[in-house]
Amino acid sequence: MPALLLRAADAPWRELVHVYVPHGPTVAFTRRDTRSPGIARAAAIAHDAGFATAVRSPGGRMVAYDEGAVVVDHVDGRDSFALNADHHARVLRSLGVDARVGEVEGEYCPGEFSVNVGGRFKVVGSAQRITPTGSLFSTVVQVATSDRVHDVIVAVSEALGYDLQESTIGGLRDVRSDLTPAQVAAALADDYRQRLGTTDEPLDPWVAGLAAEAAEAPPTDVPFDVDAWARAAATSS
Repeated sequence: MPALLLRAADAPWRELVHVYVPHGPTVAFTRRDTRSPGIARAAAIAHDAGFATAVRSPGGRMVAYDEGAVVVDHVDGRDSFALNADHHARVLRSLGVDARVGEVEGEYCPGEFSVNVGGRFKVVGSAQRITPTGSLFSTVVQVATSDRVHDVIVAVSEALGYDLQESTIGGLRDVRSDLTPAQVAAALADDYRQRLGTTDEPLDPWVAGLAAEAAEAPPTDVPFDVDAWARAAATSS
């Protein structure tokens, strides 16, 4: 998705929403994280736990997820953090979850517009990246938070020097055990269709090719830099 921010001004589309369930465990760092003295140790902890690592395009702090989560990447959206958070919370409430907008004290990747369950633990976090040619609003929804995700969030946060209360880590299935990532992804996608008028279409071949290339990148001890890769890929295309 970051490569889409570098597209030509006359690209045939103006807005794109990608809602998906990740294929494997990932720790996504931010530029802020990479400036921490503990970044090398944090990356090693993630790798030892079986997580791929990347430096993501949007800001905030590190986040970890696996196939128990849902990720939403919204390119060129004009909606604010507050409006997106409100819609995300509404979707979760429609699924029977007491979803509320607001930061829980001691949460990982803290943010004013996080979404929590009953004021107890965080289940949704969002971050944004704005460039001269576009914007990327990225959201992670924790549906089934596995022990490995919980443990790596704790260990990596400690390595980076971030305060964290473990009780703020959770997933939707902690209160709705029958929910699946696929169900949550479908509900979120339907919300975007209704409020934005989006239609379901395959990714542009150029975009799909970039995604496939990124997925095939060999693992390294250094976190995969999404922005650097996107710039190189866009330049060579």
